[in-house]
Amino acid sequence: MGRLAVVPMVLEARGLDVTPGMIKIFQQAKDRQAIDALNVIYAEEVHHVSYGSKWFHFLCGRENLDPAPVFHALVRKYFHTTLKPPFNEEKRAEAGIPPDFYWPLAEQSSR
Repeated sequence: MGRLAVVPMVLEARGLDVTPGMIKIFQQAKDRQAIDALNVIYAEEVHHVSYGSKWFHFLCGRENLDPAPVFHALVRKYFHTTLKPPFNEEKRAEAGIPPDFYWPLAEQSSR
């Protein structure tokens, strides 16, 4: 469960946060190839995060555990730093990660 919490729900979810900004940079540079590649990556990242969230919630349900506090405990145990806003709340929600999962683990400077 620690791997599910950190890899798709923290690391890959970060891709949801930063990729739109990267796309804008390449749009300004008029690099169509990079833009196309990042758009594919961005769409796939939503699915990766979604699958991780789905299985994390499934395992919590199987053990009758509340997913949010389990997620918090696992991220604190295995990630060793705070999450960094800004967050792409729309895409995170689309992928099955509500704000009460990540904001309590975030740097407190940006909300």
